[in-house]
This record gives sequence, structure tokens and C-alpha cells, in this order.
Amino acid sequence: MVAVAERVAELDGRFLAVALVLQLAALAFRALAWRGVLAAAYPERRIPLLGVGCAYAAGVAVNAFVPARGGEGAKVALVRSQLPGSSVATIASSLSVVLVLDTLLGAALMTTLWSLGRAPALPSPPSVGTLPLVAGIVALVAVAAGLLAVARSTAAVRRFLAAAARGFSVLRRPWTYASTVLPFQLSAWACRIAVVYLVLHAFRFEAGLETAVVLVVFTGVSTAVPVPGGAGSQQVLAAYALQGVVSTAGAVSFSLGMQVGVTAVNAAVGLAATMLLFRTIRPLAAVRAARGRTPQ
Repeated sequence: MVAVAERVAELDGRFLAVALVLQLAALAFRALAWRGVLAAAYPERRIPLLGVGCAYAAGVAVNAFVPARGGEGAKVALVRSQLPGSSVATIASSLSVVLVLDTLLGAALMTTLWSLGRAPALPSPPSVGTLPLVAGIVALVAVAAGLLAVARSTAAVRRFLAAAARGFSVLRRPWTYASTVLPFQLSAWACRIAVVYLVLHAFRFEAGLETAVVLVVFTGVSTAVPVPGGAGSQQVLAAYALQGVVSTAGAVSFSLGMQVGVTAVNAAVGLAATMLLFRTIRPLAAVRAARGRTPQ
């Protein structure tokens, strides 16, 4: 920890100042992308930009302290409170559109970098034969068959599936997606990559954009680990991504410093957004109000 503190003390503040602005911009762009998906799901309603933005920022803050992206539930609940009569299934599926497409973008970037030899090589997985694959396929078919049978026999499930399908409406309108969602998603990705690139240089690491891309993708992967904020897993993945660029100790110092910094920014923005959402200047009152709107 002493080494981490020493490295943080030597950071170049000029890079960090720009990174802070871009981190805020990334949050705004991702909220705008989600709002575009919601607008396609509810074309007859006005989707409040401020309400969606505050709900998104609050959920991001919760994700830093709750494992396995638990803040997504907070986003859904808070947006539903802004849209009386809306469906949880529709809002949740609309959010999944953004998350799934982010995953596809990340996978495409990583595949491109690996094909060009610009990313660390993946370790070869051990050979386990075809039995697990066959078993997995059989299990998926069984689950799908069970879900289909339930859907055909239960009116409540059919209504749930119809509401969930509504959240994917934007995918049935390619031009709407290309004009109201994709530009904001791409802008958010550009900001996130730029933030990592700038923080790398604030640490005085000579790393290129491809390294920043790998780190952004790996950070997203680490949040799926059932540990608040992906702590620990982020450091392991950062050491892997930065191999050949800096030492393992340097990679861990960078990852810890960046995780703490981003968490602090997201928490501060999320708290301010929650206070704005519930129209109070008392932080504890805002947190209590938010907890009352979200599932425990």
C-alpha cells in the first residue's frame, strides 16, 4: 500500500483533470443511450432526460458497492418511479439492450485487437473433451423447452414476456437505434477508453490506445465477479493486460488507484443525482428515499 500511495502522489494532475471531465461525459452518454431505448419502448410517453440520467448515475454508484452489478436493479426501480404505469419487465429489458450491445462492442474490439496481435495472447484452455459441451447443449434445450411450455400455459408469463419484448422495440427499428442509441454508446466507449489512456499517462506509463481498450473491456468483465466493484479481479486482469508494459506491482498500483478514483467520482455523482431526483439537500434523506424505491 505504501508503493501505491507513493505512485498516486506522483500522478500528473493535468491528465487526471481531463479524465475527470471525460468520466462525467461517459456517464451522461450512457444515460442518453438508455433513454433512447426507453423512448422506443414507450413512444407515446415523454421520457424525462433528467430522471433517467439521475437514476442511471445512482445505479452506477450502487454498482461500486454491491456485487455482480446489483445497481442495475436500482436503475430499473428508480426509472419506474419516474414513469407511472410502466412495467418492470419492459424497463429491465430496455436496460439489457444497452448492456448486451456493450458486450458485443467489447467483444468486437477485443477480437480485432487479438487478430491484429495488439492484445496479450489468451492462455490455451485445457482440453476437456466434448462431453461438457454436449451436456451444456442438452441442458439449454431442456430449459428452453420448459420455458416454452410454461409460456404457453400461463397467461401471467405471456404478459411478462410481452412486456419484456417491448423493451427490445428499438432493435426492430434499425434507423431509430442508429440515430438515438448507437451514437451515444460509441461516444461513451470513446470517453471510457480515453479516461483509461489518460490515467495510464498520469501514472507515466507508456501505453497505447490498444492497451486502454483491453483494460476497459477487462474492467467490464470484472464487474460480473460477485465482489463489490470487481475488487481484486480488476487488479488481476490489469496485471494481465499490462504485461510487458509495466511490472506487476505497477499494474496493481495503477488498477487500485484508478478503481478508487472512478468509484469516488461515481459515488459523488450518484449521491448528487439521488438528491436531485428526490429534491432534497440532505444526503441521508436521499439515500433513504432511494432505498424505499428499490428492492431490498
